[in-house]
Amino acid sequence: MFARPHDRPPRPTPALLPGDERPSRIDPAKLDDWTGGWVAQLAAPSAERMGAGAEQILWDVSTGSQARTAPNPKVAWTVVQRGPVRLWDRVERTVRRWQVADEPHQEKFGMTVSAVGQRVWLGTEDGPGWGLPI
Repeated sequence: MFARPHDRPPRPTPALLPGDERPSRIDPAKLDDWTGGWVAQLAAPSAERMGAGAEQILWDVSTGSQARTAPNPKVAWTVVQRGPVRLWDRVERTVRRWQVADEPHQEKFGMTVSAVGQRVWLGTEDGPGWGLPI
């Protein structure tokens, strides 16, 4: 049986506001890779991603947090973040963990679902993992 298709709830147009700027520790274009984008979503499950290549935007409507990246000839890429959740910090940690593991495909990940929560893990259940909202 097919699920009934529906649009996402209406949301306001994002206003890219000033914030804290620093060099990015990862290439933002890694999020364009199918698995790289999926791994980034594990780090910020409630954020929406817009953009491509060096110019990525993450926006969490529920918290108002946002992060945006841009090319910078001096440091490769910069990121500007604002809000209570440092979205790009979370994405960087998760993507770097995936890179250290030699960027495995999604088939190398697993998921455990229990009465206390959901967790996606890499390699084995006790390997690196990410708790998901329930």
